Amino acid sequence: MPFTPRVLSPRTASMAALATTAALALPAHAVVITASATAASTQPATVPVTNALQNGAFLIAANPAAGPGHVTGDGVDEATSWSFDFTTHPDYTAFMATGGLVEAQLRLTLNTQFFVGGVGPITDVVRPALPIGGGVFPAWTLPSFINGVAGTFSSGTTTQNLVASVGMSGADLFNWLSTNNGQFPMVYADDAIVTAAELTLVSLPVPEPGAAGLLAAGLAVLAALNRRRGVGSARQEA
Repeated sequence: MPFTPRVLSPRTASMAALATTAALALPAHAVVITASATAASTQPATVPVTNALQNGAFLIAANPAAGPGHVTGDGVDEATSWSFDFTTHPDYTAFMATGGLVEAQLRLTLNTQFFVGGVGPITDVVRPALPIGGGVFPAWTLPSFINGVAGTFSSGTTTQNLVASVGMSGADLFNWLSTNNGQFPMVYADDAIVTAAELTLVSLPVPEPGAAGLLAAGLAVLAALNRRRGVGSARQEA
């Protein structure tokens, strides 16, 4: 017998179109999580350059190569590391379930006495990385955003989007968080004291639970109607 394509009834075709439209129009939302780190002091008591210094959440590494006249904690020729802990955020599990992120906003507050031409920081870099062993992310140079006089501390705050502005991969940043089990290690270098840091991550959009349920119910009804129509057609052919 020649093949005769099945033609949907107007009602079934209308429901199919409605289901397709509903799928495209499903409201979605992103999961947003934030973690922060804070220093114990904006100008910590210095220690010999051969010693590291813990300043609240921030670890300032020793730098014996800095030479005579340098100390640890003065914000000159220093590497500072810390880690954002997202595991305590109530939406951390939901965020990880989305499988990716589209935005990462890093907010840094720095205190520095190192100025060239009245501005700083100068050629300072920051990136997701481990204190030892580095990371997969290139360092990028922060813009100079603090005005001041060399030798006198001044502070300021800057916000950078690691994806849109810096050009880092959202997938790589998500994997960095996942690989480190909810921790997000960072390193800053080298002519400022990091006094506060905040990182906000925005997930891939996911469908609203209620909307997804409605779509599933609509598709189930459509499938049931198609089955009934198929049975009716078979009876008529018999």
